[in-house]
Amino acid sequence: MQRIKTVVKVAISLGLFSYLVYISDPQKIVELLGNIYKEDGVLYLSFAFSFGIISIFLMSIRWKIVLKNYDIPLGLKRLFGYYFIGLFFNNFLPTSIGGDIVRVYKVIGDSNNRTASFASVIVERILGIAATLFLAITSLYYVSHYFKDDRILYISIIIFGLIISSFILVTRKKPFEFLVKVFDKITLLSIGEKVNKLIEAIYTLKEKRKVFVWVFVLSILSQVAIVFMNYAVVRALNIKVDLAYLFLVVPLTFILTMLPSINGVGIRDGGFVFLLSKIGVSGAAAISLSFMNIIIPLLLSIWGGFLFLIQKKKTISDEEGILEKNI
Repeated sequence: MQRIKTVVKVAISLGLFSYLVYISDPQKIVELLGNIYKEDGVLYLSFAFSFGIISIFLMSIRWKIVLKNYDIPLGLKRLFGYYFIGLFFNNFLPTSIGGDIVRVYKVIGDSNNRTASFASVIVERILGIAATLFLAITSLYYVSHYFKDDRILYISIIIFGLIISSFILVTRKKPFEFLVKVFDKITLLSIGEKVNKLIEAIYTLKEKRKVFVWVFVLSILSQVAIVFMNYAVVRALNIKVDLAYLFLVVPLTFILTMLPSINGVGIRDGGFVFLLSKIGVSGAAAISLSFMNIIIPLLLSIWGGFLFLIQKKKTISDEEGILEKNI
């Protein structure tokens, strides 16, 4: 069944992407990508890669802050490497959160604390989504004249409100106790027990609410870095898009990558085409920009694959050394 679901997701992602490329004129896309080799295109592209790395570094800092408050004091260098490994696995696992699972297991291997390891990634991921929505809401306020209705704004505000309200509730004693009792009654596949462990892990941070603030701020800064990465790509491809409008496009398309797909392929592209069409950007230009949002993380993730292979080889060597000693 799982294989069938994966095949369906691959088919949807590649099918949607192929369709968007077809209607956007493949030749124009190739011509736009060729602009990288003209004038200062390569220089702007190097800036794009730099902003991508800065974004990952900021996310590593926020993860370190959360883990430290769960008494898992892992070094920033190690967590930075784990983020690259997660980025590498995002290329193959369903949805953009597939790499998060890999990060969880890496920390479990270091700490032997399953609940805290899982909770740390959930906390930073959810607050990261909230920060992304906050950016989208702020930018929507300034570019709302491009849209005929305010549904996108209202939906973003509602989801943002739900996330923040959930964190506030879980860190309050009475709501926390109520939720624990509710999930205690769900015994199917131990779902209730697992959810309660997560809720309890978040509740333990109730006296450390500054953690939530820092994670939120770092998440905003990380998304800002991604926006500037896209702006550098826009300049490299010579596409006419204002920086202010990218503060809307990038957060919203990031949220779309959470939908079932293979690393957001097809889903993200559709978002770029729809949102950029509102300001008169051609489908070819939108697809080209979206395509670079796949290529840049893909190239950066090669380092994560390299780190994963090194760590795996080191683990095997350590196990062989232990066996030799015992023999």
